[in-house]
Amino acid sequence: MQVFLGQEFKNDGDILLSPEESKHCTKVLRHKVGDVIHIIDGKGNLYRAELSDINPQKCVARVIEKKQIGTNKPYYLHIAISPTKNPDRIEWLIEKGTEMGVDEFSFIICKRTEKTGTRIDRFVKIAESAVKQSVQGVIPIINEGLVLKDFLAQQNDPSVKKYIAHCLDGNKTELKDILKEKNILVLIGPEGDFTEEEIKHAHEKGFVPLSLGESRLRTETAGLLVAAGFTAVV
Repeated sequence: MQVFLGQEFKNDGDILLSPEESKHCTKVLRHKVGDVIHIIDGKGNLYRAELSDINPQKCVARVIEKKQIGTNKPYYLHIAISPTKNPDRIEWLIEKGTEMGVDEFSFIICKRTEKTGTRIDRFVKIAESAVKQSVQGVIPIINEGLVLKDFLAQQNDPSVKKYIAHCLDGNKTELKDILKEKNILVLIGPEGDFTEEEIKHAHEKGFVPLSLGESRLRTETAGLLVAAGFTAVV
């Protein structure tokens, strides 16, 4: 099913597509007036709509049917991860994590983070494309990068269960044991792992050590493993 992302939703039932989506609708898929298409709003709604105006810059469709999708998950998953030196690897995580239903991504700048810059606009485009491809319905929140200390200082919601995945020895909670939680935040560090000082600081802020298994994983693989774990229990 081909799905478009709506740009503007009118009170009279009309949906406007962006110039990019309109061009794809008219020039690539060659839709005509009267064709029925599917549109998402990125907030959990899917619309069946009939095209009433074809324009490569602004297609208009009239809603026929509306239904909710992607809003019945029993959990909210927030992954806070250190950017990788190769941006393609984080882009891959955004794409696959979005398909698996991650609700929010944050980027944390740690002592061993090799690349501190993040292209949030690029990540949002990737997430939007992944939502359309997988018909997830909800576009995840993607936050600007923050130094780890500043990010930790913001995490004061008592309803959130907070975990930090690291490679140091010690007692840790297993991933399988947190899959029934309702509101989860998982910290994932850079390739060289968090420093002992960073781990101690996270513990002081209420983050519980989390094990992702015996293997030493790449940063983006660790993020995907967390996402896949929750997807599997839905």
